[in-house]
Amino acid sequence: MAGNTDKPVKRPHVHLSRRERQIMDVLYSQGEASVADVQAAIPDAPGYSAMRALLQKLLEKDHVEFREDGPRYLYRPKLQKEKALRNAVSHLVNTFFGGSRADALVNLLGDAGGELDEETIHKLEEELTRLKSRRLPETKPETKTESKSESTKDRRGRN
Repeated sequence: MAGNTDKPVKRPHVHLSRRERQIMDVLYSQGEASVADVQAAIPDAPGYSAMRALLQKLLEKDHVEFREDGPRYLYRPKLQKEKALRNAVSHLVNTFFGGSRADALVNLLGDAGGELDEETIHKLEEELTRLKSRRLPETKPETKTESKSESTKDRRGRN
């Protein structure tokens, strides 16, 4: 469409090909890297030209950006790692657990089985306590000056 200057919407990390995900993993772990750096970090990596083409594809998909460093380009993820992680987790929860975070957590904890040490269990308990305290509505204790008849009238909607 002529005149449409909107940038393409970034797709979650999970929609990338296997090679593209490998490249993104390298870039997230190294911060930024040249084509040769990425190639060296990936087992069974394709040739230099193919790697350059994959990085170009990631540029077109708006997942990476680059800066010039002398004769070479250094590539880095455009999306912060935390945001990419949230996107990937959200996609996983929606795809496999019908959007239920609780089901996803129960599944993850069930898979962990005996792998959870006391420190991890303590951290989980603290986080659950914190979440509960944010979600539970505060209850006001009944004041001594309020008479039973006034309280009854208020509940019935009369003044």
